[in-house]
Amino acid sequence: MTSSEYNQPTALIVISSVSIGLGAIASAWILLDIVWRRGWQSMMYIMIPVYVINALYLWPITLWVYVKYGRPPPPQNHGETGTKEAHQPPTANTSGTRGEMKQGEGNEEQRGHEHHQKGSGRPMFATVTVGVCHCGAGCVLGDIVGEWLVYGTNAAFGSPPRLLWAEMLVDFGFAFLFGIVFQYFSIAPMAGEYGPKIVYRALKADALSLLFFEIGLFSWMAIFQIAIFSWELEMPTVTYWWMMQIGMFLGHWTGVPINWWLIKSRVKMPCA
Repeated sequence: MTSSEYNQPTALIVISSVSIGLGAIASAWILLDIVWRRGWQSMMYIMIPVYVINALYLWPITLWVYVKYGRPPPPQNHGETGTKEAHQPPTANTSGTRGEMKQGEGNEEQRGHEHHQKGSGRPMFATVTVGVCHCGAGCVLGDIVGEWLVYGTNAAFGSPPRLLWAEMLVDFGFAFLFGIVFQYFSIAPMAGEYGPKIVYRALKADALSLLFFEIGLFSWMAIFQIAIFSWELEMPTVTYWWMMQIGMFLGHWTGVPINWWLIKSRVKMPCA
């Protein structure tokens, strides 16, 4: 179908643009705040894209969790930094590159353990929210890649051929891949271990979470495409992506109960 077959009402375009714009502003603010505070020095690296991506569709809750539980401290001024460095004892190996690499890896693992301990002091709702956000970030990236890939290749099937069914399959495949990557780089620093064993743990921890997130999103995709817009709303429109934003919001909430159970039963580690 051509985009001319459905003329979006101006009010719908405005509402869609405002909703997506608010998410983009919140996402940009979090990113700039992390950069200004040099968050990579104290945060788990994977949490930076998790907060930034989730703000695109879940900005009120993401902002609250970030500011209250995940925001890094403000940067020290040069005087404070210099004084602190001046009182640090010299390291045993000041010239060995291998020693510096091991120290860097140890620092990353130490950050993971520190954030794991800090996460244990949060209320359960915040812990579960962060857990869902890990798979949510992967789902958002997977859905964006999948949607454009299906649209660009016109990979419709069914009788009559519809893009929706291909979108669900391809979106889920990419979302699953990205979600496991996000979970892997959450578990590995906390466990102090990398490799196939951690991949298995990531699969075990996040497979159900990803599935339940996508159940919420795909259910809404079917509703708005079939029941609301009668197959006439095309992907490269602001209204379509507002609908996807709503679907991701719903997907977050369908992912909450299973993440609550996964964390309570210790299948999934509380994330930073």
